[in-house]
Amino acid sequence: MCGIVGLVTSKSLHAAPQLYDTLTVIQHRGQDAAGIATSDRAGNLCVRKDNGLVRDVFQDRHMADLKGSIGIGHCRYPTAGS
Repeated sequence: MCGIVGLVTSKSLHAAPQLYDTLTVIQHRGQDAAGIATSDRAGNLCVRKDNGLVRDVFQDRHMADLKGSIGIGHCRYPTAGS
């Protein structure tokens, strides 16, 4: 299982904090890795992803870099088998 969330906010709000909060709620869907990608209305893309729990992947310095009012987040559960 994995979890995914998408968000479009008003131009004045950043999507990353709300995506982070949502990922912590759906973390039970996947605890192997997490990521957030955000974009502003000009099309600039910001990405942070890594292995680990949501709280470990995103520190304050990472959240400050995730600018934009449009975003998508995921938490991943590894598949098993060949």
